[in-house]
This record gives sequence, C-alpha cells and structure tokens, in this order.
Amino acid sequence: MTTNRYLQTVVLAAALLIPLHSYSQENENPNQKRVEEVTEPAPVSGVKANIVPLIWRVTIGEAVVSVPLRSIEYYGVQIYDTDSQTRVRELTICTESQSLVRIYYIQPLGTANERLAEKAERLRQIAQGATKQKWAYPFKQYPTTTHTHMVEYRVGEKETVSQLFTHLEAAMIEYHARDLVPEQRPQIIREIEVKEED
Repeated sequence: MTTNRYLQTVVLAAALLIPLHSYSQENENPNQKRVEEVTEPAPVSGVKANIVPLIWRVTIGEAVVSVPLRSIEYYGVQIYDTDSQTRVRELTICTESQSLVRIYYIQPLGTANERLAEKAERLRQIAQGATKQKWAYPFKQYPTTTHTHMVEYRVGEKETVSQLFTHLEAAMIEYHARDLVPEQRPQIIREIEVKEED
C-alpha cells in the first residue's frame, strides 16, 4: 500500500512538472533574447560603397584650412591689382556660415613710377575708345575690403593657387555627383571660356 502511494506521488509530481515546463517555454517573452544570442559576437557586414570626400583640407606651412564640402556656396579664382603696386591671384571660397576663405599669391608690379606710367597708358587707350585693353584686371584698395568673417592664407608660388582650385573642384564634383559613376561626374559642369586678347 505504501509503495503504491509512493509511486502515485512520483507519477503525479512528474505529470505536474511536464506542463509547468512546457508552459514556461511557450510563454517566454519573444523580445527577450536567449543566452546564446546574447553571447554571440555581433554580425559583421562589409561596406560596399564608393567613399566620397566630405571635407576639403589643405596645409599651407603651419596653417591648415578645413572646409566641409556641403557648406561651400561659391569658389573661384580671381586676379586683380592693388594700390600697393601688387597683383593678386587668389582662390576665394564662400561658405554658408558667411565666412570667406582667401588663398592668394601676391606679385610685385614694379616701382611707383612704372605704375603711374601704366595707369597713364591705360587712361590714354580708354580715351581713344580702345575696345580691347591690355589691362583686364579689376583694381582694389587693399586691405580695406577685409572684413571680420574673412580668413586669409598666402602662398609663395603663383601656380599653387591654380593647383588648389583644380583640387577643390575635383572634390566638389565627386561630392555633388556621388550617385554617378566616376566617368559621368565631370559631365555635371557646363563650361564656357571667354578669351581676352592682350
């Protein structure tokens, strides 16, 4: 009798444990990760995309210029004469923050007497109605055009300004035409050249 009761108790306990175990498995929180999932390393997927530049940076001696390409609204090269007997060739970069970056080369133009003679010749040609002038450069009073938002850098070689412009334009094309294949990117520019005779 005692043995039967013992066996019935064991069977009853086993029968009760099976549904409890089954219930806990079926009603687990689906958002809760299993131990195996928590301890597994994170999946690694390869990046398959063309990397395009986001920042244009140039080092000039100990100075560094870093400009986010998305912030550039205008860039270009200009040449002008100043009242200090110099000719300036500069790369100008205008940004959304209203900052103006100038990277320029200054070329001395000679003595004051030579400049006076050149100005006199320019005025003579204008008075005679010359349609083509040798002096096609604008004239600026330097440095009265400088303002608080301007950042200036000076380089020692005239060709450096052109090299920096070419480098910046390549970065701008790559940035703005990043959805195009490399062969198509240069086609986003519509260019026209105005030739001036000396």
